[in-house]
Amino acid sequence: MTGKKLLFAVAAALSACTAVHYESPRLGDRPGGRDTIAVLPFEMVFTGKAPAGATAAQIAALEEAESLAFQHALYSRLLERSSVTRERPIQARIQPLETTNRVLDERGIGLRESWVMPAEELAAVLEVDAVVRTRVVKQRYLSDLASYATDVGLEVVHGASEGRADWLIPPGLARTHDVYADSILVSGADGDLLWKVEVHRATDWRRPANDVIVGITRKLARKFPYRG
Repeated sequence: MTGKKLLFAVAAALSACTAVHYESPRLGDRPGGRDTIAVLPFEMVFTGKAPAGATAAQIAALEEAESLAFQHALYSRLLERSSVTRERPIQARIQPLETTNRVLDERGIGLRESWVMPAEELAAVLEVDAVVRTRVVKQRYLSDLASYATDVGLEVVHGASEGRADWLIPPGLARTHDVYADSILVSGADGDLLWKVEVHRATDWRRPANDVIVGITRKLARKFPYRG
């Protein structure tokens, strides 16, 4: 394999989405149409290089804004997969997002509290049979502007060397984020794990992190159980 082909092969592997899929045997004993589930606000964790000038309060506010945005994205994807027009639709009843967040607010459970409270306690508060809890870690390497500049530099190196120096360029050099999502379905009756999927994707300036999260929530919904 040439250096150029090896470079692109490694970069493709780094940016790929990988899912580790688990389903509890107990799901086979749970009639999907009778279970009601709630999608909890996402736990958002930002790590790595902080944006220049960003304060801890600003980063916390961004985490909380994305928590609700990505909760809504997964909820929407699950509804799409529950449509009767779908082949093998999700058969569980999904609590309306407005109800989930209103009840949490009325009970004085803030976003960050919902990230750490036991799942069975949240299920009792929401009066559902199971809850979907997702944790997203966004590891930041470069600003989008710095990534763009790096990528332009890589193209210059590639053009000047006619591709002969590509093997010297570290794969993923223009990467801005690694995004890790870990989604679980937890029984409200006893806190048992019923389902789990892990997804990892890398982003660069041509592929904004938010676009990747949309792809991740679509992947999670595609793997969701209760298919009859």
